Amino acid sequence: MSGFADIIKMINRANDVAIYCHTNPDGDALGSMLALAFALEKKGKKVKAYCDTSISKRNAKFLGSERISAPDSVAHELGISVDSSDLDRLGNCVKSFLSCKSQIAIDHHKSFKRFTEICYVDKDACACAQIIFSLLKEMKLIDKTVAQLLFGGIVTDSGCFAYPSVTPKTHEIAAELMELGFDAADVIYDTFRSTSKARFDLKRRVLQNAKFFSEDKIAVIVFTAEDFKATGTSAVDTEGIINELIDVETVKVAYALSQVGDKNYKLSVRSKNPVDASEIAGLFGGGGHMNAAGCRVNGYLEDILERIVKIANDRI
Repeated sequence: MSGFADIIKMINRANDVAIYCHTNPDGDALGSMLALAFALEKKGKKVKAYCDTSISKRNAKFLGSERISAPDSVAHELGISVDSSDLDRLGNCVKSFLSCKSQIAIDHHKSFKRFTEICYVDKDACACAQIIFSLLKEMKLIDKTVAQLLFGGIVTDSGCFAYPSVTPKTHEIAAELMELGFDAADVIYDTFRSTSKARFDLKRRVLQNAKFFSEDKIAVIVFTAEDFKATGTSAVDTEGIINELIDVETVKVAYALSQVGDKNYKLSVRSKNPVDASEIAGLFGGGGHMNAAGCRVNGYLEDILERIVKIANDRI
């Protein structure tokens, strides 16, 4: 893996930079992407920010989120992927990313699969924003706006500093960012706690039908197309609801299935040690972290439920 020296050299050489994040972006992907975009513009670069899916109302509170768009046909000098564990996670941005003259990947997932010659991966970082902080600090490009975005990314991917991936270094970075003067309490509320009435209705509707298995060690919730229609929501509004299950004392593995098509579901996995969520997601071609991962699964809902419960049982 390449260090920051190679990355900084490539950034310095490029005048035209495109930044990409994964499909259905979370707060870490957005905070990392937007912080990098603002910082590189401060350095005089022409910067575009691309994602192939729309930003949820909750994540639209990230500064600069309105500037994110689907990629156009322009070939850029440098493409930088942030918070994507493999090329496929870029979704419909893959063609645009590969059309760039040169590419960089910056990530923190345990399941990272190398897809660029130049990359920087720190699997011990609780958020990609933590890595972007280190990069931009070395480049002396952190200001109040950049700090607020990085803080928001760290807050969301660390579960507001509650996940096992949080280290003393995470807190040190957060403290350093807070010294730049933004309202940290507001950022935490906007990026981690706030919710729309529609999302609240979705959460209430789905949680009342949660299923528990194996003496309440395994929990599953399902978001159907009917649920989304009834509440005026979509799959982007499911983010974080699965945590209600893994927070149950007895639960060791939690699943959330979100219908995204006919017999097609997005599967989110949460686990408590020693169960490895990324290993479970990997069985379906996905990946992630030790305690949080995801993938896509196809088939009849009943068959999927039977399979994922058995997989969890075999690992508890």
